[in-house]
Amino acid sequence: MSDGFEWKKEPDFRYGWASQKVTPMYLRRVKRTSTPHVFGLVLGVTMLLGCATASLQTPSQRRPYDREASTLHPEITLHRKLDRGEVDVYLNIPREELLYSRLDATAPFVAQLQVTVADTTWHLLDTAWADSPRLLHQRWTLEEAWGLQRLDLQVVDVLRNASWSTRRMLGPPDAWGPSDVLIWSALKDWALAGQEATVGDTLTLHLPPKPPAEASLPLTWRLSNAPAPSQLPPPPFSSTRLRWDTLSPTPLGAVQADSLIVLGVPDGTTLLELDNTALTLRIHGRPPAFPNVMEPKELMAPLRYIASRSEFQKLNQAQHPKQALDAFWLACTPSTENARSLLNTYYGRVEEANASFSGLVEGWRSDRGMVHIVFGVPQRIRRDTWNEYWIYGEEGTANALTFHFRKRRTLLDDNAYELQRSIQFRSVWDRGVSNWRNGRVRGD
Repeated sequence: MSDGFEWKKEPDFRYGWASQKVTPMYLRRVKRTSTPHVFGLVLGVTMLLGCATASLQTPSQRRPYDREASTLHPEITLHRKLDRGEVDVYLNIPREELLYSRLDATAPFVAQLQVTVADTTWHLLDTAWADSPRLLHQRWTLEEAWGLQRLDLQVVDVLRNASWSTRRMLGPPDAWGPSDVLIWSALKDWALAGQEATVGDTLTLHLPPKPPAEASLPLTWRLSNAPAPSQLPPPPFSSTRLRWDTLSPTPLGAVQADSLIVLGVPDGTTLLELDNTALTLRIHGRPPAFPNVMEPKELMAPLRYIASRSEFQKLNQAQHPKQALDAFWLACTPSTENARSLLNTYYGRVEEANASFSGLVEGWRSDRGMVHIVFGVPQRIRRDTWNEYWIYGEEGTANALTFHFRKRRTLLDDNAYELQRSIQFRSVWDRGVSNWRNGRVRGD
């Protein structure tokens, strides 16, 4: 257990979901559990499902990155078809997040989903069977969508009275945007949601039939790629800055295409830029389990925020990494139960960071990811176009702690925010790391 206590001798803590359509679906009833970080001590912790209440449960807009505050985490892809005035809506949601019920002991378990896009609502019934896949897929078409530049979306689990909502921008109707290009994943056999794709997957990009007015013919796409930086962000009190804005992608060549592009997903970030237009498509190559972390190497790397330099070196050099990881967490608290809780909170935050803050780098490696992991979900977040203010404690009081993140302009990443660092954060950072190492951190 000496590895676990060495930090006291060398405290180098740098990181330290109108028309009604009913569709029967099929599925098995699954109990929702957390990601199984399984190694020795780590057996996975069952996540609690909320019960239905009289009022609709929605995640707080004041805490947008509190993933556990919502029971629903759907992925929705919008594909605008400018020539038809339609928008295809692709829904992908884990079935274990839905509440299934039955009328009597002989009836099957059924979940009820309500999906609203703009002024159109679809109703979906999903029946629980033993041989259905984990993910529920469904596609609808929003008609008469001429001229719409943004859409409000809502997904409701009717039986649980829980909802998820968001707003998506489509862009002007006279120019191509990312929503006009349908990216199809061969690995998932479904539309790609967002910019994250599995390394080694084959993507087929379906282009609109009519070229944009500003583009020259033939349509030429410039491809380039940049590896993800390996450096971790400096701690909040550091005066050091990561110069990712100076990172230049390596040109891969040009492709002339007016209907389809087939792309194999490499490591790093791949850009597809359409000549003479403002359209840039980004594909970030990720590991198969992303945003979850599963392998020992993936579990070790985020510990740099709370481990001393020598501890981190020993973890990476350990002949038995699973045992070394167990020893690290057991050194933070004498109780195996508390150590398991501590570990699941930490890696739960790592995965939340990956889900919310990823771009050029995995979310846990970003400035917001670093603060999220060490300090947890803030009591309030204030946002505008270029800024995020994370407020811990009661706003307006002397004890309130505020982190200011400023959006960065970079071609490689449209989700990049930089922490405004200050030496004044030194004491609160040290205290935050010490709370982890003394086993005093509780779940958000």
